Amino acid sequence: MLLDVRNTDKKFNGVYALKDLNFSLDAGEIHGLVGENGAGKSTFIKILGGVYKRDGGSILWDGKELPEAIRPEESRNLGINIIFQDNVLIPAFTGAENICLGRPYPVKGGLIRWKEMEREAEEKAAELGIRLDLKKPVSAMTPAQKKCVEIVRAMMSDCKLLILDEPTASLSDKETKLLFSIVRNLKAKGTSVLYVTHRLEEIMELTDRVTVLRNGMLVSTVKTEETSRKELVRLMSGNEAADGVDGSEEHGITEREDPAEKNAGQSVRAGEAYRGGGRNADGCDAQDIGKTEKQVGNGTVTAPGKTALEVHGIRSGDGIVRGVDLEVKTGRITGMFGLCGSGRTEFLECIYGTRKLAGGTIAVNGKTTAHPTPSGSIRQGMAFICEDRRGKAMIPSFSIKENMMLSSIDRYTKNGWFRKQDAGRKATEMIGALKIKCTGAGQPAKELSGGNQQKVVFAKALLTEPSIWICDEPTQAVDVATRQEIHRLLRKEAEKGKAVLYVSSDLTELLEIADEVAVMAYGKVRKTFENKDLKPADVLACCYEAEREENDR
Repeated sequence: MLLDVRNTDKKFNGVYALKDLNFSLDAGEIHGLVGENGAGKSTFIKILGGVYKRDGGSILWDGKELPEAIRPEESRNLGINIIFQDNVLIPAFTGAENICLGRPYPVKGGLIRWKEMEREAEEKAAELGIRLDLKKPVSAMTPAQKKCVEIVRAMMSDCKLLILDEPTASLSDKETKLLFSIVRNLKAKGTSVLYVTHRLEEIMELTDRVTVLRNGMLVSTVKTEETSRKELVRLMSGNEAADGVDGSEEHGITEREDPAEKNAGQSVRAGEAYRGGGRNADGCDAQDIGKTEKQVGNGTVTAPGKTALEVHGIRSGDGIVRGVDLEVKTGRITGMFGLCGSGRTEFLECIYGTRKLAGGTIAVNGKTTAHPTPSGSIRQGMAFICEDRRGKAMIPSFSIKENMMLSSIDRYTKNGWFRKQDAGRKATEMIGALKIKCTGAGQPAKELSGGNQQKVVFAKALLTEPSIWICDEPTQAVDVATRQEIHRLLRKEAEKGKAVLYVSSDLTELLEIADEVAVMAYGKVRKTFENKDLKPADVLACCYEAEREENDR
């Protein structure tokens, strides 16, 4: 046995992301790892890779127990290599340069022997059955070629376990078959592969065994030949009603992986506090826009008002978004769910104007545009809560006040001068309203917890007085209490007559907060479900049926 994980735990903010996990992997085995979003898959592989330290239990590697905390380089030296969904290559470097990066370069007379370095990389690629021009810069390579470069780089050392995290998310069918061939070649040479994916077709075709996680705990480990896609969906969702997985024509698609630490595998009920009236942006009673409420599942589903956001045939320049049609109406929350590589984040970026469009139209409150820009979207009343909070939604070194004003600075500028006192008062107001825990409006945002940073991002959006909210993983990496507060805020915005498009990789969360759920796969919205008696297993079945349809083309 190469890897033996015993009773392993991992907590984030006192909440279990992994609990009492037992897992084993044999030498030369291809082992699948599946589970719904937040099941703990990412947390587990990051423990193996030395990114996180475990909080309990033991891990035996080749029969020897590993310390609780190991560094990533120590993990690699043991023979554990992880290839994540997003590549970590330097675009301007050649394939060979990326492969040899971090390794001792062959040197003679103080000069790097580039040809020898290229030869070593090419020999390893040939050994793995990979045909690729490694003299070409990575920026000129296809996603599959980049994945091959990462595999060659991993195998340049004595790799005993290769962990592939959603490896086919951006690959075509032909490229996926090439990857499968490489993985089988690795197995034949004695390398173990841990294959993490949401695509059950791939699990059934490629793996020897498969382990199912749910809410950070082991559900089952089975031989792949002794199970089925339908059974795996049942194990993942914990729902006996997993019918439709193997062929219901009415289903369309969804789901994706998100770091387990996002919510530590826990679900939060959207709650009774979302019900009730409210006033819209014009000061009218909420019922004036024709809303009616009906009890559905864990909350209330609201009948739609007028169309606030309408997109037709949206296509992105990079081909990820392939013709999306969607309407988002006032007074309700439209959820969106999709597998890794489904294109849902890219779709939101197209709407807001941070990703180039190749075609289609966007109508915001009745005004149509084919070339949206972020500044134009803000002027039209759109707020975008993006997934990458620290990288794209805020400037960590700026103060809380400065971050809050980033999108509404014109409101606090007069004759070219920024009115600091007015902005400071408004920032202090928002700190109180959103219960942001800080020392004051002048505190650097980087010093706040993740949840309070997210509240600053929401405050920035609120100060633009939006009529349409576009939220991409708005509760990612925040604590449970903040998650509930964000849900309440968005529900209240909907009750005021605002429109909300809410993307989440947590299916349980979507079913609790959304009035309807749009399912996205392979760059298109395949189906929109009214959230009435909608179950996780129904949505998962829809996901995998869309996958089957694409594979049959």
